[in-house]
Formats: sequence, structure tokens, C-alpha cells
Amino acid sequence: MTITTPRVAPTASRSASLLKVDDLTVQFGRGPGQVKAVEEVSLTLERGELCALVGESGCGKSTLAYALMGIVPPPGKVVGGTIEFQGNPITSMSKNQLNKLRGAEMSMVFQGAMNAFNPVLTIGTQVDHILEAHPDVHPTKQAGRQYFAELLSLVQLSPERIVKSFESQLSGGMKQRVAIAVALLLKPALLILDEPTTALDVLNQRMVIEILKDLHRELDLTIIFVTHDLAVVAELATKVAVMYAGRLVEVGDVDAIFAGEFRHPYVKALISAIPSVLEAGLTVKPIGGQVPNLAQLPPGCRFAPRCGLAEPHCTEVEPALTVRGDHGVACHVIARETGPDTTTFPSSKEDA
Repeated sequence: MTITTPRVAPTASRSASLLKVDDLTVQFGRGPGQVKAVEEVSLTLERGELCALVGESGCGKSTLAYALMGIVPPPGKVVGGTIEFQGNPITSMSKNQLNKLRGAEMSMVFQGAMNAFNPVLTIGTQVDHILEAHPDVHPTKQAGRQYFAELLSLVQLSPERIVKSFESQLSGGMKQRVAIAVALLLKPALLILDEPTTALDVLNQRMVIEILKDLHRELDLTIIFVTHDLAVVAELATKVAVMYAGRLVEVGDVDAIFAGEFRHPYVKALISAIPSVLEAGLTVKPIGGQVPNLAQLPPGCRFAPRCGLAEPHCTEVEPALTVRGDHGVACHVIARETGPDTTTFPSSKEDA
């Protein structure tokens, strides 16, 4: 194998954080009907981390991933905050600058990876089109083809078969792995995956998880994956960011999220909702209530109506993200229990 590590932009410092999101807000619509799918989210990702974005459907995790790539679909729009990738401000880039960045420096495998390929062109032809659009990544087109063949081998596929195949000749698991290989063709430093295992059977899920582990190690990749599957998070992630109703409610390393002393009640409830093979009857403890409508959010903490620890103060004031070391939790009760050795980030600009 001649697989090489991702390229680093000339302007970037190896000591700087790879990705820095500061107070990011993504809004859909205008006026009374406007909805903030992502609201005042701040997150830092270091090189080599494998970060899971977790939360129930509609919490804003996919919208956050799209915002990182600069591809929020209309009528959505980034209306506040900044995103820096390798020291470069994504939120103020032109369309041409973003086009050069996407694929070559940061790449994404979308949730609809099963339908990501042109059905009337072979995979090899589609790869050639990508290489022609980015001629500066590989010395020659043949070198790019060879690199793709090596990537296919790395995701446990036969290069000779895949490059000659149409998408209709591939199974769902094969399409997902080809999509990952295509996303890595231009040697990005950051790979984002939206629900990479959701549409797969158990065996293919296991294969994709192992492949992502290998890619993370072999290519020195930084990976963000969006998921609601906590079993995949526990198996794959080194860092976890949990979202609820558009806001970041907890962030920390995977051990702290699953077994730490200070955890958000929502995170505890998510983990308690996982069936346990150690309990008789595979007991499940579902979370009561419903995820709030983003157009009609409750006052104060958005999780308060479903939270067993909620106090009167929780329904009046939205909690700030309180950070202890590298672990942040947005909860009034937890903030009080953590004591003075914390840093608190205001929950809104008005609070700053």
C-alpha cells in the first residue's frame, strides 16, 4: 500500500485545532415562523479525534454537519457565529473557495449514500470526473486511479470489480463502502459521515465500524459521524457531542459521557433507554414526553418538561454550558453540583 496521510493546508499550523465552531446558529425561514435548527453551538475538534454527534431525530445534528461543509440547504442559512477549519474561516468564504475546500480538505458521506452514484456511469468513470475536477491533488490521473484502488482495498472491496460496476450491481453495504472510498479520494483531513450505519444490517454495520477504525488509524484522519445509535458511539468514538432541540447539551470524551460523574439528565436517559442483555426481559426505559417543536420551544431548559431533576429555575432560565476540564454540561442542577472548578459559557449573547 502507498496510502498517504491527508494533506495539511499551507496556511494551517499543525499545533492549531483542526476545527473550531463558535456560537453557530442556523436558521430556517423568517419572521414568526422562523426556526433555529442549530442555536449558539460551540465545539472544538483536535486533529486525530473521532467525534460522534448524537441526539434524537430533529435535534439539529445533520444540520450542524451540513453547516460545517457550507452546504445548508435553502431556505436554511447560517445567521450567527463562525466556523474555522485549519485556521480558515468557512463562514466567510466565497463559493469558489468553498468548492476548492470541499472534497480536497474536508469531505462528507451523506445519509443517502445508497443513492449517491449516477446509475448510468460506472464507478470508475465517476472517479475520473472527480480527478479531472481536482487535477492538483494527484500527480496524474493514473496516480489518482491507483490511489482509489488502494482505498477500495482498504474498505475491503475488489478494485477490479468495483471500477467496472454500475451502482445497481452493488449491494447496500458495498455502496456505503464505495462512498467512503470516494470521499477519501482527494486526501481530506476531515471526514464527516451522516448516519453511516443506519441503513445497514448488523453484519455490514460491524464491517463499516471496523473499516472506520482502520481508516482513522491508517490515514491519520479526523472523523465526525452523526448518529443516534449509542452502541456505535461506544464502539467507535473518542469524543461525543450531544445535541437536544438545536443546542449542545453535553460534550466530552466517550468514557465521561457513558460513565462520568457529571452527566446531563438527557444523556443519562438516552443511555437508560438502551436494552440491556444483562437484565431480564431486555428492559427498556423510554424517555417520557416528546421532543419540543423548534417553533414553539418551552421557556428555560428545553429538556425540563421531560426531566426528572427539573427545578422551578430550570423552566425560567436556559442553562449555560458549564465546562469542567474537557467535559461540558448545560444543566443548572449539574452546574451546581460540580462546584467552583468550572468555566461557564453564556447560553446566549444577552447573558454574556
